[in-house]
Amino acid sequence: MEDPPNWMEMPDEVMANILQRLGTKEILNNAWKVCTTWRRICKDPAMWKVIDVQKSDNDVEEHLDLERLTKKAIDLSCGELIDISISGFGNDDLLDYIFLRSGKLKRVSLTYLRGKACWLTRAPKRFPQLEELHISLGFINVEDIEVIGRNCPQLKSFTVNKVFQWSHNDDHALAVANYMPELRLLDLCGSNMTNDGLEAILIGCPHLESLDVRMCSNLNLKGNLGKLCTERIKDFMHPNDSSENCRYLLLSYEFYHELHVFLQEWKSGARSTFRW
Repeated sequence: MEDPPNWMEMPDEVMANILQRLGTKEILNNAWKVCTTWRRICKDPAMWKVIDVQKSDNDVEEHLDLERLTKKAIDLSCGELIDISISGFGNDDLLDYIFLRSGKLKRVSLTYLRGKACWLTRAPKRFPQLEELHISLGFINVEDIEVIGRNCPQLKSFTVNKVFQWSHNDDHALAVANYMPELRLLDLCGSNMTNDGLEAILIGCPHLESLDVRMCSNLNLKGNLGKLCTERIKDFMHPNDSSENCRYLLLSYEFYHELHVFLQEWKSGARSTFRW
């Protein structure tokens, strides 16, 4: 029988492709400790052009551990990072660390972060190549959207999902319409915009191919506006479409909805205890 192939003789690019499938946490916690060959491959900046760190429901890591791993991955990228996704942890300090060391970013996805997103007023000026920005359940104001739009002319895909609000406000929608004319994909799931804001987006973003307005309860699309959206937008998601794949947003909506109901009943004396 022939001897089995020696995996140590595998070309570096093939081994790197295999290791990358493990994910950022597994590589830094385990894989690069296996042998000197793997460690050498894992220290190659080309390994870290894409970084994805997500805190799952079953994770026991503390926020600081995940932040430490993320910073280590950023250091290893040596400025070659083009795509980063962070979910379930992080703050302004971590984001500043990332963006000050990553001038080639083309895609950023941030979900359920702590902090006030102070980095948004500074970071976009460093990323004229940014094509995708996705922020779910993170703080973002109208001025942030304006800064992003002015400094990221190649932005094609933008997501800003917020916890459901009971007020009617088109400020965010108008900022998108005025400062992001090249968008192809726009996700405003959970927005509190009205028909006026949606109409402004259709005018200001003529290249839109995908638009998500699920859970936008202030919209009324029974008339001509709904028909226009369906005809113009190839992939249009209506306010009442299923939101099963918006887990973080859906849970936050349910929490704040219950809190809103409780406050109304508390004011009337009907309830004195809030449970979630």
